[in-house]
Amino acid sequence: MRRLILTVWLLCPAMAACAQAAQVRGPDTSVGAALRSLASRAGVVFVGRVTAIAPQGGVVEVSFAVEQPVLGAVGATYSMHEWAGLWEAGQQRYRVGQRAMFFLHATGVAGLSSPVDGMEGVVPVLASGDGVPELDVRWLAARVLRAQGAPMADAENGVVALNEARSVVAAWRTSQAEPKRLPLPVEMRPAAVSVPQGTLHAVR
Repeated sequence: MRRLILTVWLLCPAMAACAQAAQVRGPDTSVGAALRSLASRAGVVFVGRVTAIAPQGGVVEVSFAVEQPVLGAVGATYSMHEWAGLWEAGQQRYRVGQRAMFFLHATGVAGLSSPVDGMEGVVPVLASGDGVPELDVRWLAARVLRAQGAPMADAENGVVALNEARSVVAAWRTSQAEPKRLPLPVEMRPAAVSVPQGTLHAVR
């Protein structure tokens, strides 16, 4: 019981900070704004790959190989300790080999951290057909403010060039640049559904 009380006491400041940030943050008006919002609340941002996942009692240690530091003090490798409660019911939050731009909170007094806005702070990196890295921004596009009932703008354009995204994030304080949205790689586009003739019937 005493251990549970200590854990809750250590986590309270982090939970309060998250709640305060959620109240202060307004709706995102574009993908660029969503990237800047994540950056503004992150302690470190880097492009990298998950190299190891190690449960250690009440925490899970996630290790990364850092390919491109973007914000904060990051070396060639980085380790994050997450509260094991986020992994309840066998939830697999990351996988070894996963490549992404990681927006991570600064480590708290309990030595714990996590991605900004949950797993929205883990933005997948893809390789396009010509080998140029791209950032999959479909989840970020889904949170952009739009009129009720209006479709998502550029819904078919789900990636941005990684270099452009890095520039937007690195200059989040001083620039309002918007990365150019590009079509998804062919292999990730939804397959067209064809309906054989004669199978449609009028609804009476």
